[in-house]
Amino acid sequence: LLKRPIMEDKEDTPEEISCLSVKEIKNLARPEFRANPEKFYPTETLSKLGFSRNECPKCNNFYWRASEERDTCGDSNCVGKYTFINNGFLEEGKEMTYADAWKGFERSLTNAKVPC
Repeated sequence: LLKRPIMEDKEDTPEEISCLSVKEIKNLARPEFRANPEKFYPTETLSKLGFSRNECPKCNNFYWRASEERDTCGDSNCVGKYTFINNGFLEEGKEMTYADAWKGFERSLTNAKVPC
């Protein structure tokens, strides 16, 4: 909790104000998000676009996936590595340059399933 004194004049005693951290707020809200995803996410639209909502077996967080091949949320802690590095767009054994990394990132944005 963040605490800071507030003093209107020097004779007043300090008053403490407590604030929740982002992590604490998420922990309070998470049960509601889990129980009522349609209230917070466009679940119908995502389903129409071919996505399904799943729970990651490693971290227990929910995520949306477009392929049945994916069984975890994709976070590097759950997968065990960064999957976007050298993910099929470089020749085997070739060093990745900054330009290669940028081109791969750019491709990931232009290949997204987004309705126009």
